[in-house]
Parts: sequence; structure tokens; C-alpha cells
Amino acid sequence: MPSPGWFLSSSSRTRYATGALAYFAQGIPKGLLHIALPAWLAFEGVAPAEIAAFLGVIMLPWAFKLLIGPVMDHYEFLPMGKRRPWVLAMQLGMVVSLFGLGLVDDPASQVGLLMAVGFVINAFTAAQDVAVDGMSIDLVPIEEEGRLNAYMSFGKAIGWAATSAATGSLLVLAGTKVTGVVCGLGAAVIFVYLLLVRERHAERLLPWTKGEASPKNEAPPSFRQVFSDLNRVLWSRASLVIMLIMFMAGMFSGYGRALMPIAAVKVFEFSTPQWSDLNAVMGFAGAVVALFLGPIIDRRGAKSVMGITILLTGVHAFTLASTQELWTNSTYVMVMMSLWILLLPIIMVCVLALAMSICTSGESATQFAIYMSVCNIGATVGSLFYGAVAEITSWSQNYALMGLIVFLLLLSILLVRTHGHPEELLETEGAGGRHMREIHRT
Repeated sequence: MPSPGWFLSSSSRTRYATGALAYFAQGIPKGLLHIALPAWLAFEGVAPAEIAAFLGVIMLPWAFKLLIGPVMDHYEFLPMGKRRPWVLAMQLGMVVSLFGLGLVDDPASQVGLLMAVGFVINAFTAAQDVAVDGMSIDLVPIEEEGRLNAYMSFGKAIGWAATSAATGSLLVLAGTKVTGVVCGLGAAVIFVYLLLVRERHAERLLPWTKGEASPKNEAPPSFRQVFSDLNRVLWSRASLVIMLIMFMAGMFSGYGRALMPIAAVKVFEFSTPQWSDLNAVMGFAGAVVALFLGPIIDRRGAKSVMGITILLTGVHAFTLASTQELWTNSTYVMVMMSLWILLLPIIMVCVLALAMSICTSGESATQFAIYMSVCNIGATVGSLFYGAVAEITSWSQNYALMGLIVFLLLLSILLVRTHGHPEELLETEGAGGRHMREIHRT
């Protein structure tokens, strides 16, 4: 029998390690599809609007995560755990679809095919994310949420940082086939780890091995019950404010993800490997900062930490927009680009903690998926918005627009109310007014 350390319900170290590694796996497609490839496409002369469209389309699976949540909440194989079978299936799909990049011989001239493969990769990655988040909400004590989100954000940041560095060079030297194989093998290693970890004692390791469903896992609710419960909590003031914040945070991320690599190559004269390497170094630094922020978020609350971070991000965007005369200074450019990359993992851990803090356990996968879907719809809108304005605005105006989006995000954060401790969000209001913190964890 495995040691107690291999069970999520009884080991905080295993919870942290599993969350970090699962999110590391999500970072692999992000580093390749969202960082290295856009820079490479820009270097190859693909138009900014086409690159923005590519990013907008491959983000769509993340926007429709809300369709996956109800399925996971209803269809379960409890002898292997409440969420673990879904985690394993989606991780395996991620591995296979990454190998599918071998179908693309020349990304610069096959953007449509590249877009289709990227869409499939992100479909499995987004579904894995829903399953991992649901498993985390089910099994992680409230007092560990800030630290868990820090570890998960750390894992994802390390994943996309390492992948962007490796694939930035691999794409130039070896092409998409070799790059896809390397990324697929990295995801496969994490799949093997996930095979060895169980949610609770006595559950099956594999479908054909011995084990039984834990009595702590209730039978799955009907679709009617899932949507009835969601309807009760989703339209409260607290939930609507969270959705506004998630949309604006996603829009900022999507706009920046489209703008930054194109500007880096076309304006600041980075090569694809140079931009990928900078993302790797500063992504790692941001991940370390986010990791140490976990306990601070637990004490001070996600709202406070996120507000400060967003304020700094807005100042950064407007400063870059108003100092075009310094864009020829390589040191200045390196510092400003590095700061932007550094702030992204910090914003991510705050967003995750803020959304997770008001999720109920019964519909955790669905509720959290809806919040993250809103965030990713915002990211798609942000990327497409940049593509729409790229041809009619200057680079300075592009950065000013990003600063405006950040300002709107800051305003939305101010709508969040807290009672006593900054971590405690609003209770629900209206006829169905129940406290949204009904989490029953063991």
C-alpha cells in the first residue's frame, strides 16, 4: 500500500506538489502557444491582426470551461475519486494533442492548421484545469487556499517559463514536429505522477485494481440540482462582482499577450529566443514572488494584494506609453518588459484565490469553471480587441489602451466588500441569501 504521502486528503505536501505539477503541465501549452509561437510568427512576418486572431481562437476552449463543469459534477467514477479520473483523462489528451503538432510543417504559412491544433491542445488543457480546480476545492482546507494557489501559480509560471525558453529555440532550430514531441514528453512525465496519487485512502489506483469509493464522496447530483444550486449562488452581488473582475483581468491578460510579443519583435528588436528567454527568467522570478505571497494572501486577503499589484501594472502601462523617446534605450526596454512579465504570476495567484474563496463544494467544478470561463472570455475579447485596433493605432496608443483596461480592472476590484478580515467576501444577497462559504472538506 502506498505511504500516506500519496493521498491528497491526508497530506498537505502531496496537495501542494500535485497542484504545482498539474499547473506546470498547463504551463507547457501556454509557454509554447501563447509566448514562443506568437513571437516566432511575428519574426516570420505574419501580420499582427492574424497573430491576434490565432491567440483569440486558441483561447476559446478556456472561455467555454463552464460547459465542462456540469459534466464533471454529474458524471463521476467514485471508486477512483471524485475528480481524479477526469484529471487523468484530460492530462492524457493533452499529451496526445501536443504530439499532434507534428501535423504542422510550416506554421507561418499554415496558421489555420496551427490554430486548429492549438485549439484542441487548449481544449484538453482547459478541461484538465477544471478537474484540478474542482479537486482542489473539494480536498483543500480553507486555511491552505492561499498557499495552494501560490504553489499552483508557481507551478504554472515555471511551466510556461521553462517551455517558452526551450521552445523559443526549438522552433527556430528544429521546427514544430520536434517541439511538439518534446512538449508532449514533458506532459507525459506529469501524467505518470498523477497516476500514482489518489484522492482518499482505499480508492482504486486504476479502474481494474482493488479499491472502493470513499463514503465521504456523495453520489453525484442531477443536472437539475446542479443548475438549481448554481442559480442560487451565482447571481448574488458578490458573485457578479467576481465575474466582472474575472472578465477585466482576462481582457488585460489577452490584450497584453497579443501586444507584448509582437511589440518585442517589431519595435524592440527581440529575436524569438531572446523574448522566450526573458519570459523564462522573469516568469521564474514572478513565480517565486507569487509563492511567497501565498501566506500573505491568507492573512491579508486576495483583494488587497491584487489591488496593489494591479495599481503597479497600470502605472507601468501608462509609463511605457508616455516614454516613447526611451524605447531606443535597451536597458530601459529590458527593465520595462521584465516588470510586465514579473507581475503576471502575481496577478494570477490573486485572481485564483479571489474566485476560489466564494465557491461552494457541491458545485465547485461548475462554479469555479464559470468564473474562470468569464476570465477567459475576457482574454479572447482582449486579444481580438488588440487585433482590431492594431492597424489604426500607434504603439504608444496600444500601451495607453492597456493602461485603460488596467484602470477599469482596478475600479472593479474596489467593488469587492469585506467584513472584518480582508479574506472574507460578501455574503449572498436577496431571496436566496446564504453565505457562499459552505465548504465541507475533510
